[in-house]
Amino acid sequence: MSLSFKGHTVVITGAGGGLGRTYSLLFASRGANVVVNDFNPEAAQKVVDQIVKAGGKAVTNSSSATDGVAVIKSALDAFGGVSILINNAGILRDKGFKNMTDKEWDQIMEVHLKAAFACTKAAWPHFRKQKFGRVLNTASAAGLYGNFGQANYSAAKMALVAFTKTIAIEGAKYGIKSTVIAPIAASPMTETIMPPEMLANLQPDLVAPFVLAVCHPDGPDASGRIFEVGAGFVAEVRWERSQGAVFKPDSTFTPSAASFPLSVDVKAKWSEVTDFSKATYAKHFQDHDLKGNLAIAQKLPPNAQSSPEVRYDGKTVIITGAGAGLGRTYALMYAKLGANVVVNDVNEKGAQSVVDEIVKAGGKATAAVCSAEDGETIVKAAVDKFGGVHVLIANAGILRDKSFSAMTEEEWDLVLKIHLRATYKAGFQTVWPIFLQQKFGRIVTTCSPVGIYGNFGQANYSTAKAGLIGLTRTLAIEGKKYNILANSIAPMAGTAMTATIWTQEMMDTMKPDFIAPIVGYLSSADNEETSGCLFEVVGGWAAQTRWQRSGGYCFPSKKPYSPEDVVAKWKNITTFDERATHPVTTSEALEQMVANFGNNGDEPKAKL
Repeated sequence: MSLSFKGHTVVITGAGGGLGRTYSLLFASRGANVVVNDFNPEAAQKVVDQIVKAGGKAVTNSSSATDGVAVIKSALDAFGGVSILINNAGILRDKGFKNMTDKEWDQIMEVHLKAAFACTKAAWPHFRKQKFGRVLNTASAAGLYGNFGQANYSAAKMALVAFTKTIAIEGAKYGIKSTVIAPIAASPMTETIMPPEMLANLQPDLVAPFVLAVCHPDGPDASGRIFEVGAGFVAEVRWERSQGAVFKPDSTFTPSAASFPLSVDVKAKWSEVTDFSKATYAKHFQDHDLKGNLAIAQKLPPNAQSSPEVRYDGKTVIITGAGAGLGRTYALMYAKLGANVVVNDVNEKGAQSVVDEIVKAGGKATAAVCSAEDGETIVKAAVDKFGGVHVLIANAGILRDKSFSAMTEEEWDLVLKIHLRATYKAGFQTVWPIFLQQKFGRIVTTCSPVGIYGNFGQANYSTAKAGLIGLTRTLAIEGKKYNILANSIAPMAGTAMTATIWTQEMMDTMKPDFIAPIVGYLSSADNEETSGCLFEVVGGWAAQTRWQRSGGYCFPSKKPYSPEDVVAKWKNITTFDERATHPVTTSEALEQMVANFGNNGDEPKAKL
């Protein structure tokens, strides 16, 4: 089967060079009409000229990719439609986090995240009407694993993973499929950070055939899935979850207990939380055995009380969004354990009520009434009142749920601002210098199960929450030598929504009180090693979630393979067997690609 794109119009952002240029040429050679978008009109025109000279059809678009309406309009005006969108535009603004500026953060978010949203949003009604569409988003190994000096880039690229998963869910009934790849290839951008001898083996034409294969109407179903591609190596990446540990969710596992059982219960069972010997592979945010865990919990004896307790005496803890819900529960827990607590919330009444509750019980607390973005005000409150800060719990958040077709730009921007940018500003950017100086800091960010698996109607929320994973992992890397540990949790607690489908017994088990102990352990000095990790927490159950990568397939790296080759080797690419690996760093992720550099096709290279 030869994969032709005759009659299809492909829009490719950032197509003036690198991967975008290679995609454009290959799609055009297969009969597609191509819109070559790039902020550099001269570079875009050169690609178009090359396509036209070879007998193909293409037009330029030099709009910013953030102006999705203008980008998609070029396709409609020139070719009467659009059927495939490749969100490829990107820039780098690498900087150690302590030196990163707001401008460098915002530029990355605009070009990578806002542009992908804007172009997809503009193409979406056309895809729905014709009941066909393909979206390919471009993540990065830095997004999946974190990378030193790329906190902004890591956050944006990981965010695109959840964005892809969510629009894949929403587009399914309309024949719209969405895939995300983490490619590595030579380009003007990668030339600034990689040596020439490595780039020579990372040609863009060793990525492009895979993209064409998954975008073709008759190609393999890659919707909602993640792939790493480079140097001829192609593998699928999926989430793997530990079996986890079950704690008894009763009064012995809440901040109201006479002696909060962090040290014995959570710390002693931590090896169970991180044990992957009986791993599972969830595909939906509700893929939890809630009833099974509840049955186990009911048979457990009361949680043993710790001796000595994990304590926070003399430590100051900042909690954003602490006027209610999880944040309030955290605040009460930390105060009970001796911490000075800074209760941040935009709602003055909510924040002050939590402070009053703590003080009345004999604890120490102060309110910081402001947006979670106003990090300077929050940290000033901590320093002025208590002389320092040692722990940050980034918890503030809002919902603006809406189907992707109905979601407004304002609803997208607001959720990204409160969840992702506010965490960057409030917490990390302002506490970071203090943590570096004192060579101690603990950070827990609040992801969400939908940030891991995507969810209908929550493209903005899932995107923002996933971005926090990439950001946290990079900060864990940069903070390691300064004893700064950073982790993410994805909590799920009983709400008015879940009350319609859960029994009362289950609702009672899923209280916010039963999330807090895990947070308390991760942010304590007793946690000396766990950093850069992701944990799902529901009721009295906690489990670690990590990446698993298939053994993949190695095409020759000395010559381009074809889209048809990808189809033929799809099973090899996507099979998770004994060859599967668990990379945790970008360097580990590169190992199999580097091992394929010498593959000239003379010998089989499927196994490494």
